[in-house]
Amino acid sequence: TQVEGIDLTIAAETRRILVEWLGVDPATEQERIDRQALRLQQLTEDAAEQFEQANPPAPDATYQDAVRAKETAWRAAREMVLENELYPQVTPEIRQDWEQFEQWAEQEAEKDWEAARVAQDPDRWRTQNVRPNPTAVRVVERVWLDKPAWFRALAQALIAQRIEDNQPVPATSRDRLTEELTE
Repeated sequence: TQVEGIDLTIAAETRRILVEWLGVDPATEQERIDRQALRLQQLTEDAAEQFEQANPPAPDATYQDAVRAKETAWRAAREMVLENELYPQVTPEIRQDWEQFEQWAEQEAEKDWEAARVAQDPDRWRTQNVRPNPTAVRVVERVWLDKPAWFRALAQALIAQRIEDNQPVPATSRDRLTEELTE
């Protein structure tokens, strides 16, 4: 949802910070997001106007120079308002909590991958319960480049699993193993 007349960057950044970092639910609190974006828009308009008054165009400035000066004033004002009003709402504590959560989630995923690998679950690739592997990505790009994205995602998991389990992987699209794994 976009309130008419609001700078797209202000609207997008307001939504991103409030939803992703501050946990505002856009389904129930869209009005709060819109109010914040409108407030930031007004602050940006005021700051841009002050910037333009403090830096008037030269008397012999062309139309293009005047437009460029206005755009520069707007960008500078917008950046200043976002830096001073929006971004500080993401406190160091919120950042630290987020980093701790990401670390915990990564450890949990690592445990799940390891448990599935140790259990030698032959179908763990079907649920993509394998550790991501850059080599698997390169193999799939080389062997199945013409396949759709959903196929390549599963193929990456299958190849990653085969690498984890020390099983052979296809080298080219003509490899006999390619046909066997494609079925």
